[in-house]
Amino acid sequence: MATDLLEKLRQMLLDMHHSGRLSHIEPGLYDDARAYVEKLKADYYGLKNPLESRAGSLLIEEIGSVTETVQEIFAVRTRQILDLAFQQVEGQYTDKEETRKMLPAERAMYGQIVDAIEGCREALVHGEDYPFGGGTAAALRIEETPEASGTPAAAAPRPVQSPYALVHIRSNMESFMGVDGRTYALERGDIVTLPENNADVLCEHDIALNIRLNK
Repeated sequence: MATDLLEKLRQMLLDMHHSGRLSHIEPGLYDDARAYVEKLKADYYGLKNPLESRAGSLLIEEIGSVTETVQEIFAVRTRQILDLAFQQVEGQYTDKEETRKMLPAERAMYGQIVDAIEGCREALVHGEDYPFGGGTAAALRIEETPEASGTPAAAAPRPVQSPYALVHIRSNMESFMGVDGRTYALERGDIVTLPENNADVLCEHDIALNIRLNK
């Protein structure tokens, strides 16, 4: 099953790149991939000396390969859905067969993107209020700027966006908050996805090993 699933994912990704069009995928694809990765992790933790065994290294490589391939599939499909949404907003021809190939969550995202683009165009190009994302225009407008009120406003906290890295924890550590705002409690032997900034720091201190994969 290991080889079958990974090869299936890789072939699917290759077909996506070649066709350039949204393709049909099985509804349970992401669920199957998550379940398989969890099984691999359980197999890894079940080894007597996972850090020192060849079997442990192979399992880490397999986990990384499946995770990376699934993330790439998501990225490719999302870019294709963005293109379809823009085509619809611009009044271009949209292949209905492609939209039927979206998963329910993707179809919901597609509708939200179309609404957001149309709303932004109405607000910016035509100067009309528009309920972005089903909210109210008033909630999105700034009624009074800090300059107008004469009172300096504190910058609103915003989540830090960061790419992620798959790492192998080599020693125990205290829990910490990542740049993504999540709290991580990790132990030696864990295989986790961390914000790249945090992963780099841990790797520099030899606390973690970044699992860099070959395409």
